[in-house]
Amino acid sequence: MSDTFSPISPPLNNIIALTDQLLDVAATAGASDLHLEPLSQSMRIRMRVDGLMRLLEPPFDQLLGSVAMALVVRLKLLSDMDISESRRPQDGSFQWQLNDKQVDIRCSSLAGQWGEKLVLRLHWKQQNIELNEQGLSIKQLQIVIRQLSKPQGLILATGPTGSGKTMFLYSCLKHIEAPHLNIVSAEDPIEIGLEGVHQVAVNTNINLSFNQILRALLRQDPDVIMLGELRDFDSADVALKAAQTGHLLLTSMHTHSISEAMHRCHGLGVDMLAFSYCLSLIINQRLVRQLCDQCKQPMTQSQLAAMTSAEWLDAVATYKFSFGAVNPCVPASCDSCHGGYRGRVGVFDLMVMDASKRDSVAQRQVHSLDQNFGVRRQGLWRVLAGHTSVAEVNRVTW
Repeated sequence: MSDTFSPISPPLNNIIALTDQLLDVAATAGASDLHLEPLSQSMRIRMRVDGLMRLLEPPFDQLLGSVAMALVVRLKLLSDMDISESRRPQDGSFQWQLNDKQVDIRCSSLAGQWGEKLVLRLHWKQQNIELNEQGLSIKQLQIVIRQLSKPQGLILATGPTGSGKTMFLYSCLKHIEAPHLNIVSAEDPIEIGLEGVHQVAVNTNINLSFNQILRALLRQDPDVIMLGELRDFDSADVALKAAQTGHLLLTSMHTHSISEAMHRCHGLGVDMLAFSYCLSLIINQRLVRQLCDQCKQPMTQSQLAAMTSAEWLDAVATYKFSFGAVNPCVPASCDSCHGGYRGRVGVFDLMVMDASKRDSVAQRQVHSLDQNFGVRRQGLWRVLAGHTSVAEVNRVTW
């Protein structure tokens, strides 16, 4: 499959059919986002697939005049947004179903030089949120399950935007959900509905903030709390108190490494000594595109001989077949994939808090906390197993 997607030409005078077919194209491609971008005389549509933006083929690459405006109006109506307002940013949402495809859609509008741009975030009901399918090695999976079985503590997932932190937290909640546990969450927004979890969304229209929700949740007799993100002192302070008072708390933070997460917590004004005693596990993660199983090609002897970096040699020496037999490959391309890749998988760096690391956290001597090569090492192990490429690991970890 090429970097563009060609749907069957829809009847452009039927905006309902056009909307359905556009979303059907997104579903077929496995897109996570749709971008409707106004140009001077038209509107182009792009989608994000496996983390990368791709342009659709005609007729969706550029829609003209009234068709583009009608599509924007249709999507804003579905999202319960004000169609008479095109200057101020708006947010809305709706659910969509066509045949066996179900998706929750968040819509965001923002005016620009050429008009109003819409971005649709697509959350597919068929997404796999099983913990053992996120990409953890067997050893890492055992560590996470052991930490999730504890009655209290703080588990912190870190990584840049789009690295799979929210999906990882959802998979943790799904893994531990049980009748004897009261599991609650504060999110902005709720991305996937989980059976057995009481999920509460931030609502700025009624001044319902993260901190207000979290304080209310603490009065709901919780066993496990998931806080979507540590973003300021108040949320970090309430989260810390929750973890100190006998709750298991799961949350995330937008940082590129474990040590950076500790610096960020200090910057928020967190009591680092108290934090070090509450913290039980830190995860740093990325998502790498997987090679297409139908067209990937084994690396040649000359390509393997050129792999002489210290990181690669370390990965070869430390690989214990965590992800299968050694079979490094390179991408090709076929009708079933996007430039040699199809789907994504997580690569992780885990740090379990213990007495030897507590002083480093409390005193902010945290550079030693990052493991050698961190997520890059596991990424290179995935290369050795033939699951991804060196270029892809370099793209997401440098």
